[in-house]
Amino acid sequence: MSPIEVIPRRILARGVRLMVLAAGLYAVLRVIGFHRLFANDSEGIGALLQIIGTLYSVVYAFATYVIWGQFAAVEDELLKETGALKDLILFSKGLKEATRDPIVRAVRAYARGVVESEWAVLSRGEDTDRTDKLFDAVISSVTELKPENDAELRLHERMLEIVTRASSHRDERLAVSAKRMPRTLLFFVTLTAFSILFLLFFFPFGNLALGAISIALAAMLLYFANFVLRDLDNPFQGTWNVSVDPFNDLLAKAR
Repeated sequence: MSPIEVIPRRILARGVRLMVLAAGLYAVLRVIGFHRLFANDSEGIGALLQIIGTLYSVVYAFATYVIWGQFAAVEDELLKETGALKDLILFSKGLKEATRDPIVRAVRAYARGVVESEWAVLSRGEDTDRTDKLFDAVISSVTELKPENDAELRLHERMLEIVTRASSHRDERLAVSAKRMPRTLLFFVTLTAFSILFLLFFFPFGNLALGAISIALAAMLLYFANFVLRDLDNPFQGTWNVSVDPFNDLLAKAR
């Protein structure tokens, strides 16, 4: 997969513009002799760059680890939730057709509701009232069953366990989905990145081409690092999203 397929064109275009702008600004400063003012300070600027760069890498790694953990947790709970609902459909096959139909219809309605609206709602940080009601209908379809014999009673107890498990996974999925990176942390990471790029303009590179390339690469890397951080922060919006395919698969199997 090429970078163009992974990163949106508008993001790539902004990255390229930032690279050109940074390299162009450095070239202008170089031509007017700005670098000569700091010719004797290369060691101090280099040490400061190393300190801020180390701080940036540690904070960025921590933020990415936390965000990726939340992203993976959403995917994990999603798979467990849909897996439990598939088990519910499977166990319901032991019931009479007329008794089983309300359960299947409720699961299908819930899965369709998630596919059609819940991802967009969660991406905006809004309440999931519609799918909450649809899931309540799934629970009601199980709790309202009236077992007619011991076999159905045991089956009913098992289905109650399954729907309770599905409810627990749904609650956990929604709780993790609502979490976002603190704005102060994002501000700090962004400010540190700008500090690194700012200091590079003061570093007295001995060669114009090397300086321009170095600043262009640093601008590109810092920009895309910030993009990845922001994009992963919302699992339901952006380039890398939690897939709704498990619910599509549930829809296909809820028969």
